[in-house]
Amino acid sequence: VSTQSTGNTKEIEEYLLHLDPSEITKWTTQEVCSQFLERCHFHYLIENFTVNNINGKVLLMLEEPNLVEMGVNVIGDRLMVLSYLKLLRKKKIESDKMATLWQGETPAPGLQYSEDCGQCCARICCPCCITRKQWRITGQGIFYRIVPPCSWFTTVTQEYIDFRFLKDIELRTKNNCACFCQSHELIVYAGDQGDSKPEATSQHELIHPDAHKVEKIVRTAWSNARLVAD
Repeated sequence: VSTQSTGNTKEIEEYLLHLDPSEITKWTTQEVCSQFLERCHFHYLIENFTVNNINGKVLLMLEEPNLVEMGVNVIGDRLMVLSYLKLLRKKKIESDKMATLWQGETPAPGLQYSEDCGQCCARICCPCCITRKQWRITGQGIFYRIVPPCSWFTTVTQEYIDFRFLKDIELRTKNNCACFCQSHELIVYAGDQGDSKPEATSQHELIHPDAHKVEKIVRTAWSNARLVAD
């Protein structure tokens, strides 16, 4: 028995693309039936999914042999289920890439992370009077916004370092204030993201107490990005 209507395919795909992937993994078996099977017009498969305890996390793991074992015998319906699941998995991968792994702002609090005492005091008393960098690291790359001091004549700019063009990272520790305190910084070396100068390298500095933590996050995300590219 099949209740799938090909005329509803586009409508169903639009519905699936608007779902939040992070919520799908939290679905119970009952929610899989109501939010996926019923909305995709596979009502007759509700018993099959319920008996096999298919929750949201398992749903995204299903492959064709699993559906065959579960008794989804209509080839057309089986292929449509797989097609819809492919859409959901693709959106989850894209969502995971854009999820924030770390975020912070520089200059960070503390004299050791300021250029001088004046900048340290300005950050405390008047944060908008100094140039700030707002960092965000995702599974796709490193973003940072350069926010200039308050002025009608300046604009916020944004830099983006795609992990595909990352060349190297270096963790440094510096002694400041006659060696009484230390600052930590992560140096990021990135290649030209255009085709004009493939050999060019740009350097970006993240001077922050979390530099050690950020290094591990960047190395893991960079490694994952290279695996996907390969």
